Amino acid sequence: MQVGAQYRRVVSGSVTETAEVLTITTDSFHIPHVRFMVRNNLPEGSCAPDQRTLSAESFSRLFNERVAS
Repeated sequence: MQVGAQYRRVVSGSVTETAEVLTITTDSFHIPHVRFMVRNNLPEGSCAPDQRTLSAESFSRLFNERVAS
């Protein structure tokens, strides 16, 4: 996982989310976190992007498909 890279996950059926990694930081407990911008891709179009943060482990588990640039 790297800053600027995009990853995708299937939420359900034809709904996907695409996440772009903004930063990777470590908190005071030495747990790495990923701050990312996520966009829902619906059959009728995309929703407005939303900024989120997850532990790096959770992010990797959820967004396991890298999107080619």
